[in-house]
Amino acid sequence: MRSLTALFIASVCAVATAFMSTGSQATGITNTIPTDFSCSGPVHNEAISLWEHGLRNYFADQIKDGLTVKGDVYVLYYTQEDLQPFVEMTRRCKDHVQIAELVAVLSPALDSLKSLPESPASKGWICTGGSTCTAANHLLGHEVQLCSAQFLGLLGAVATDIVETIPENQRSSTEKAFVSDAGSTIADQINRWLSPDYFKWVADRLKMTPASVVDSQSKYFFADRDLWFMTSLADLAELHQAGIRLDTAGTNSFNSLQSKRQQIAGMFDLFLTRTTLTNTSNGIRAEVDRGFWRNYSDSKYALYNTAASPVACNKDSTGHMQKSIRVESKSSYIDANVGWDISHARRLVPALETFVRNRTALATIFGYHNTAFDPAKLQQAYAHQIADTIWNKDSQYPLFSNFWDGSNGWYRSGYNNGTGSCTTGDAPYGLAWSFPTGGYPQWGAFNNTIRDLGMRIFILSNSDDPKAKAFMAKNYPQILPSTSTTNQIWRLAMISSLVDTTI
Repeated sequence: MRSLTALFIASVCAVATAFMSTGSQATGITNTIPTDFSCSGPVHNEAISLWEHGLRNYFADQIKDGLTVKGDVYVLYYTQEDLQPFVEMTRRCKDHVQIAELVAVLSPALDSLKSLPESPASKGWICTGGSTCTAANHLLGHEVQLCSAQFLGLLGAVATDIVETIPENQRSSTEKAFVSDAGSTIADQINRWLSPDYFKWVADRLKMTPASVVDSQSKYFFADRDLWFMTSLADLAELHQAGIRLDTAGTNSFNSLQSKRQQIAGMFDLFLTRTTLTNTSNGIRAEVDRGFWRNYSDSKYALYNTAASPVACNKDSTGHMQKSIRVESKSSYIDANVGWDISHARRLVPALETFVRNRTALATIFGYHNTAFDPAKLQQAYAHQIADTIWNKDSQYPLFSNFWDGSNGWYRSGYNNGTGSCTTGDAPYGLAWSFPTGGYPQWGAFNNTIRDLGMRIFILSNSDDPKAKAFMAKNYPQILPSTSTTNQIWRLAMISSLVDTTI
């Protein structure tokens, strides 16, 4: 996990006093649960307190110093990951004050767009600093498309939040400018990325099956950036239908996108193709990219589930990290059906949310009329995969497997992001914390098991019971109440996902 500067949070609301005893037939949970997860309730108040008393300034400083001054575009990546659940909470709860503050925090990122070295007429975020962009990995001095695409997902969420929540005649001039600027930036960058080469890649992948994967390259995957492109298109369709005016460049890019309708349809068809639906006695389950990741380095120990990592990372005499293989990967450790891990799959939450809201807009604006595209059904099926396959079936002490197909071996053992680093990887259940922090509890609005599991983890995080404290310290230390900035960020994500989705 990235290193964050500790920041004192002045106060955290005492939500534990709002507990009462109740039960759940869905999972057998009979412990005390919060009585009020509604907007303006104690959990909502804790989220607002965390934001107002420290995290708002923290994110503003990250964009000002990390992005604007240092040129570290990974600030964009992490800001989306950290704040998306909070943004969605402000949408549900119509938190006008916090929406305005989000605009103030995020707007300076739009001022950091610069002319691209290879295409001066186009603007993007250029990586000129930070620890991840180096000459060795060829990121320094260039646009990092994933970081940019992921941040556009957050910009689109805030812009549509404003459109849906604040009537036009009540929007401030700053909010109006933000919506227009965000929409223009989305249109301009997405249009540039949806190039002939990209669409050829989409067409090639539409023909592939898991049997097509013959090496460890990522060219076979339905990638996270694919999903972000689609998310931005859905947000852009909503903004257009709301009558939002774009600047000249944005308007030209939007018009260009209109000429790419057939290829855009192929993107959404690829998502459907890479979604495996399974009928079970409990309902339909969904997996993403099932079988396409089996040879990838991140997944080569997906069935190796011992306590010790198969890879050791140690510093040599010069202080550089060196990787040594303790256990060589072999066929019995490789999951033939493995796809995405549950941490990266958190992108499904905002994507499916905007697809559900904008199914009609996508058909109207971009001409996507495939009757098989039923976002609400897909959303429910993906949620059911968690409840039916990924969850460990322990209602008192819930954990979640590392991989979306339910396999629970080591993830990313020996991972090197191009900076010369080495990580031993995530042990079995090591990505379980992605469930409460990745927005998944929002699916509790239509899945009782998801609802109860989210509430149970919240209860455990507030418990003084020794067994509960030991369980949380081992498996979910990131979300325990703390003055650590890291904990405050992830706790905000967790509780934001619970507010107004558990009623």
